[in-house]
Amino acid sequence: MRAVHQRYHREFFPAMGAYVVLMLGSVWLLKRIDATWLRAIVTLLPVLPLLLVMRAIVRVVLGQDELERRIDLEAIAISAAVTGTGYFAYGLLLNAKVIAPLDGATVAIWVWPILMFCYGLAKLLFVEPRYRGEAE
Repeated sequence: MRAVHQRYHREFFPAMGAYVVLMLGSVWLLKRIDATWLRAIVTLLPVLPLLLVMRAIVRVVLGQDELERRIDLEAIAISAAVTGTGYFAYGLLLNAKVIAPLDGATVAIWVWPILMFCYGLAKLLFVEPRYRGEAE
């Protein structure tokens, strides 16, 4: 494993661990707090480690060679297109009253995880195999 990817793992996994801890802790604390200003702070605590995750992602992309960057760019583009189209289709179905609406907070919370999930699938199933096939 190249040094850039080792650094990524050293930065990414602790930040994700902190995210999980803060997410669980904030959910637990929100059930016990009434003050609006304190609820806002507690609610936003999990965003802090996600900023570190984003930093790790940017740093690994900047440290990659041209092919690795191209693979990630294509996977991100596919992910954005799939996620955006999925949410657009969801909005159309809501507008036509074909499906029951979800709570807006639920929809908003799932945008980032779905985007990252689609990125992983696009990279593993579509983009990387195509470049592996070209190299052989």
